[in-house]
Amino acid sequence: MHDSEILNNLLLNRSIWRGSKPTSEKHIPTGHPNLDVLLNGGWPKAALVELVSHQEGIGELNLLLPTLENHTQSDGLCVLLNPPHQPYAPAWEEANINLRQILIVRSQNYDEWLWTAETTIRHGALLLAWVSRYIPRYSDLRKLKLSALHNKQNIFLFNKVNTLSLASPASLRIEMYSSMLHELFIIVRKSKDNCNGKSIKIKQTGAPIQYTSLNKLVAPIYSAFPDKDLSQKPNDSVKTLSNT
Repeated sequence: MHDSEILNNLLLNRSIWRGSKPTSEKHIPTGHPNLDVLLNGGWPKAALVELVSHQEGIGELNLLLPTLENHTQSDGLCVLLNPPHQPYAPAWEEANINLRQILIVRSQNYDEWLWTAETTIRHGALLLAWVSRYIPRYSDLRKLKLSALHNKQNIFLFNKVNTLSLASPASLRIEMYSSMLHELFIIVRKSKDNCNGKSIKIKQTGAPIQYTSLNKLVAPIYSAFPDKDLSQKPNDSVKTLSNT
């Protein structure tokens, strides 16, 4: 009797337990199948993910729309900290994002930026943060990373190109640029999944990118943070969490 026949006969025995194929519990699907393959499963879970874009408006935020959809449709709050442009609400609605679960915050200084990021993660919200004119300290980013791990939530940090030469505590760091319309080129610069240096091109929809002024909020937003935390000010310097 061949070995394969012996094995098949053994597997027919109901007293023998057969394990199912293991599923990844360390990743969140990105919503882009080819990117999931590149990242060996998707975004690392409960981690700091750093996205470095050479230009604004090349589709870097569209990369996260499936993640935002999954999170907000599960009634999860998502905080956008210092976005360079106002998200275009009709396009986000078309992407099935629950706009009532989106909170946009604009900080006045670095202390406010850091406090908002820490408060967001502490309350279990998904954080998308743009560094704006700041250069976050390594030690501060490491604290945010540990907080993300502790609170089992992700941080997506949009950083500047000139930071690529600096050390980063991020679990995943990717570089993005575009040389053609509706095409995003992604290079993995740091990863714990042995995909450093790997790259991929992602085709995006041909819909025109639209922006509105930051001071004209078109999406209904609200704050899910307790009032006592919203009124707490770091060094008495925080003015508000913008909620217009």
